[in-house]
Amino acid sequence: MGQPFGSSSSNETNNQIIINIHFMKAITASEEILDSLARQVLMVDSNNQSLIPGYKDIINNGLPKRHLPAKKKVLIIGAGISGMLAGKLLKDAGYEVQILEANDSRVGGRIKTFHKTADHQPFKDPEQYAEAGAMRIPNSHPLVNALIDKMGLGAEKQNFYNVDVAKNDPTQKLFQTWYRTNEVQARQKDYNHQNLPEKDKTLGFPVNDPRWLGQSAGDLLTRAFQPLNNLIDKSLSIEQQVEGWKQIIGEYDNVSVRDFLLTSFDNDEIAIQYVGTLQNLTSRSFLSLLHMFIDSFYINPGETYWEIKGGNYRLPEALLPYLQENIVFNARATEIRWQDLSSSENAGFEGVSVKTINEPSGKSNKGRVSTSRVEREFTADYLLVTVPFSSLRFVETKPMFSYHKRRAIIELHYDSATKVLLEFSERFWEWDEATWEQKIGGKYRGHNSVGGGSVTDNPNRNIYFPSHPVADGNGGVVLASYSWADDAVRWDSIPDEDRYSHALQGIIDLYGEGVRPFYTGHGTTQSWVRDYYAMGEAAVFAPGEITELHPWIPIPEGNVFFAGEHTSLKHAWIEGALESAIRASLEIQEAG
Repeated sequence: MGQPFGSSSSNETNNQIIINIHFMKAITASEEILDSLARQVLMVDSNNQSLIPGYKDIINNGLPKRHLPAKKKVLIIGAGISGMLAGKLLKDAGYEVQILEANDSRVGGRIKTFHKTADHQPFKDPEQYAEAGAMRIPNSHPLVNALIDKMGLGAEKQNFYNVDVAKNDPTQKLFQTWYRTNEVQARQKDYNHQNLPEKDKTLGFPVNDPRWLGQSAGDLLTRAFQPLNNLIDKSLSIEQQVEGWKQIIGEYDNVSVRDFLLTSFDNDEIAIQYVGTLQNLTSRSFLSLLHMFIDSFYINPGETYWEIKGGNYRLPEALLPYLQENIVFNARATEIRWQDLSSSENAGFEGVSVKTINEPSGKSNKGRVSTSRVEREFTADYLLVTVPFSSLRFVETKPMFSYHKRRAIIELHYDSATKVLLEFSERFWEWDEATWEQKIGGKYRGHNSVGGGSVTDNPNRNIYFPSHPVADGNGGVVLASYSWADDAVRWDSIPDEDRYSHALQGIIDLYGEGVRPFYTGHGTTQSWVRDYYAMGEAAVFAPGEITELHPWIPIPEGNVFFAGEHTSLKHAWIEGALESAIRASLEIQEAG
């Protein structure tokens, strides 16, 4: 979260990271909104100072020391990573904290790893694991990396190879994985260098315009973005970058991905299909260009990524010992009552209260022991809501939140994202030609490399291979299908148990029938839009939502505060959730 509106100069003098806790109470000019949004993207305050050093200091050393006039209690809805970090920060600062979590026993929200537990083993090899949610941690995200170190997991970080690397030299990217579209299959290295027969250079797309020929889809998209990137080049001063972002947001807020591509490629539908398919834009063509562009600003193509050995779930789990006694599990919030001083409703009521209910057996992703419904009520001085707005939509609030907050809760778009993971007894994709010939025969389709992924226009769309072996086994779990938006919706319509045969066929399309015997018959799948408590993978702006909805999303409502990735501008990233947790904790501390 970046610079809010109308900061108090005294607060900035005392502490730059505490900036206008009551921002957005009276916005009258779009210039103000654009300026705030630009600063949120850049994570700078009104003095053009970065907020990151202060936020990292809070992760490492806690909230600024303040005297509490009396012991204050904070209720937190949601034990995702933002709720967990905020809970620890506020507890360490002297607040009484209670976290209400709908799941039976799991913390972490959309940081979720499929792994062996006391009552479940997802794969034939008990040592195998795979990510259902957040799977890669960019090196350029300082807060999540700082938290990993703070929680003693720094030594457990290992590279996530977004691009496949040489077996004996992981610094060498090989691009040996595949593109397969229109039944044309080419290694990414050959496609990237256009080292293909003339008829295959655009992978079966009938691109005819000489302006687009001889260029990869990535090169064409980079060229389309260049005028925007020139406005925010990192060689410019912060003042110039702020003005650049204001111009970009002002001009492109209502532009969809498809609108932008149409303009960039002179209404050439074939070029749009070419770029959209290979750059994974087609399924999200109706969504906001700015969402995609902001993401590209944070993450460059040469980014280094990390993962936590054993599973990324270990990060929220590392916070659990600090908060075990503060978490109430199996408690789904159904009603929020809060103190609105401007309303006659709840007259005389102080603080906040939250009603919860437990779930009957079979209601969530696994059966529950309890079958009777138990309603409970919890009270506190402050409430921090960290659950997605898609979920908050089903929680009654008394009195109603403000008009703009309600519109954001009702309208904010949440995207679908679905994964299908398959376990193989052999890591056939890593074989060299000799091993492939020995064990399978026929045309060589392996990578002779580690990690990376292949892209196809079959239903699987995106395939990712594990970056590291597990224990000493020969097998591995492949993310056989990773899809978003409309691509994911198709998978969401298929019963979980039927997805595996479809995903296996997609693998066979690229790697041949010879790999079928290595499938162990074990797999698992995650559909985030069908997850009862997430109701979507992440917030993804529709056109217009960054200026029409986002300015009101993180704003407190009386003594109710808001955190979560959707309240930042780093949607779908752990970093955004952590930014929001720190920002909201500071707001609560400032409130008293």
